[in-house]
Amino acid sequence: MRFVGKAAMLTAAAALASMTAPCGAQQAAPPRSPEELRCTGQQAAAPSVQIVACTTLIGSGRYTKQNLSILYSNRGIAYGKAGDTDKAIADFDAALRINPTHLRAFLNRAHAYLAKRDYPHAIADFDEAVRLDPRGTSVLISRAGAFEAAGNTARAIADYDQALKLDPNLAAAYFNRGMDYRRQGELDRAIADYDQAIRLNPKDAAALNNRGIAFAEKGLGDRAAADYDLALKVDPNFALAYVNRALVWQTKKEFNRAIADFEAAMRLAPDNGEAYNGRGTSFDAKNEPDRALADFDKAVSLDPRNPAFLDNRGNALRNSGRFDLAVADYDKAIAISPRFALAYFNRAQAHYLAGRFKEAFADVDKAAELNAKSASALSLRGLIQEKLGARDAAIADLTRAAALDPNFEQPVEALRRLGVSR
Repeated sequence: MRFVGKAAMLTAAAALASMTAPCGAQQAAPPRSPEELRCTGQQAAAPSVQIVACTTLIGSGRYTKQNLSILYSNRGIAYGKAGDTDKAIADFDAALRINPTHLRAFLNRAHAYLAKRDYPHAIADFDEAVRLDPRGTSVLISRAGAFEAAGNTARAIADYDQALKLDPNLAAAYFNRGMDYRRQGELDRAIADYDQAIRLNPKDAAALNNRGIAFAEKGLGDRAAADYDLALKVDPNFALAYVNRALVWQTKKEFNRAIADFEAAMRLAPDNGEAYNGRGTSFDAKNEPDRALADFDKAVSLDPRNPAFLDNRGNALRNSGRFDLAVADYDKAIAISPRFALAYFNRAQAHYLAGRFKEAFADVDKAAELNAKSASALSLRGLIQEKLGARDAAIADLTRAAALDPNFEQPVEALRRLGVSR
């Protein structure tokens, strides 16, 4: 797994509208009270202090309509900062009852709904914001983020498209749309968008990192490494770029270089489980099982619900002959991610090596169901069926495995042993 950066947007508190002086001689605007300065964010204040200030102003009876709506909206922002999302939404509701065209209140309520993962309501509020400000690129980008969170990548891309029509130099839209194209597997389009983001901001380390990921997924390891180099030149403390460059070294089997980069990431981010997990896989590839297992233990301690970490530790335990402990880790990985085909396959291997062929068959059968094009799963299922005495079924699976991957020796050797020539 490689790691990406993401642009974000926060909505600030609004200032109160100035009171209009009567016709005639100009009058100086009245000085702002301490409560006004705190409520509107013009004077730094903790959320609890801002809430008290806004509450005092709301209850004063001195404000009506537009300004009263602003006070409720600002108090809602303070409640949001304090972590009380429900009270924040209630205040944004009040602001919108007073002023149904209060753009910021719609935006703030939408962000509050996003915090609650209530995507339909968030999108509905962003829709209203877009209606009120159809040329607002930041509003379109925010709604795109809500569509992404809801899993609607196509609608997110459409919003980025519209934002870029309004402002072709909007680096954040290129950056975020590039992420969406990559999620859809459209790597060339993702790279093209990152190219534009980098053209607009050559020192955007996150865009360089993300373009590197797209190159790596296309199998262009050298170009990926070059982008990670550039990202680290821009930001030498970018831990994720070290992790991603290490993954390139792993694919090239340059495990000592990978370990060096994982360790650089650890120094910058000691709680980065991916760095420990990655170094563990490098130690495992170097046949250093004790050091590998220590790293997997650390990765799991940092993120106990990461199924990949559990799966990798299970592999290290399995490879050292501790089959029951390995199965326990695979059990946990599958409980967290029930469609994790590789964990079923690896648990099947542990059962197979322990001589538990029926359990192994059940697991590899599930792995093959989840990934019908896995030559490894079909080959292992064939070997298990041979052990169970189902010769014809074994030959069928081994034949399919050999056809899927003609360079895979295991099924070919098994077929030869069974007297089947290809």
